[in-house]
Parts: sequence; structure tokens; C-alpha cells
Amino acid sequence: MKIRNIMMLSGFVMILFSACKNNETKTDDASLEVQEENFEEGVEDLRQRNATVDAIEGNPELSTFATGLNTWNVEDTLDLVTEPYMVFAPSNRAYSRVYRQQGYDILETTPESVIPYHIVKGNFTREELKQEIENVNGTLILSTLEGENITFSLDGDNIVLTGATGEKANITESFEIENGTGYIIDKVLLPEGIDTVTITPEE
Repeated sequence: MKIRNIMMLSGFVMILFSACKNNETKTDDASLEVQEENFEEGVEDLRQRNATVDAIEGNPELSTFATGLNTWNVEDTLDLVTEPYMVFAPSNRAYSRVYRQQGYDILETTPESVIPYHIVKGNFTREELKQEIENVNGTLILSTLEGENITFSLDGDNIVLTGATGEKANITESFEIENGTGYIIDKVLLPEGIDTVTITPEE
């Protein structure tokens, strides 16, 4: 009788141990699946951010803007952006113009303000932008990652961007980025709060 009880108790313990092991295995499997999903999402996010940077760095006309992106540490900030966005990247010629007018320090010391001011929330093709501008009677205001706004208007068939300091830029061409649309513009737009000067060329 005692032997039978001992055998029954041993069998119960073995069943309970097996059940616990199965639950642990299921829990481990579920945790592993979650970890794999998070890893894949992280890789996809990183791939998208890198694709945006790669698209800009791959254009020789945007090498100065690309340098500003890397100085600003763009990936850490874009990691927080979940909605589509548009990048309005000034050309190298646009940077040369602002350097002649303001000096090199104006942009090299403030990439955390200047660069995100050229990244606008939302995503429109050029034709969609024109339509949106027309829908609001010629003046469309969109927010930037820097926190201030840029005003969009039309000059004939051209889209004109007006920054906080009154500087105006034209879109010259567009290019694809992973999470939105990229545009090349012919001026560097400056947000408020940046000290600007006018350098008079020596005669």
C-alpha cells in the first residue's frame, strides 16, 4: 500500500514537473517571438532611417546638407518620427550663398536648429503640394521638426517656401526617400533665434 502511494505520488510529481517545463517552454517561445518581432521592427526602422540618409548622401549636389545631417546626429531624432515627412535639402550652391552672406559659423555651430528646420511633417508630391496650397487660398503652413513653421505659396507654377526670417526658397527637383519625399531647394532657410549678419564684400 505504501509502495503504491509512493508510486502515485512520484507519478503526480513527474506530471507536475512536466507541466511546468511545458509552460516554461511556451513562455520562452513566446518571449523569443516577441524579441524577434522587436528586433525585426528595429532593423526595419534603422533601414528606413539609413535609406533616407543614404539618398541624401548619394546626391553630390547635397554633400553640405549631408554633412549637417551627420553633425546633427539625424538617426537619433528620426528614430522618434513615426509619421511620414518631407526633407527640403538646400543644394551646395545654396550653402555657398549663405556662407558668403553670413559666414561659415552661421551653420556649422547650429546644425541642431538649421537641419531639422528643413524637415517638414507630412508627405506630399509636388502636384499634391500645389493642390494643398490652392485649397487654402494660396498660403499653406506646415510644421517642421525644429518646431517652427514654413509657409508654402505659389509663384506661377513654382512652389515657394518662406522661412521664419523671410528667406524664400524654390524647389528645383525631387527625389525619393524611404518614409516620405525629398526635395532640393535653392536657399538655406533659417529659423528664428539665430543671429544673422550681412557681410559686405570688400571693394
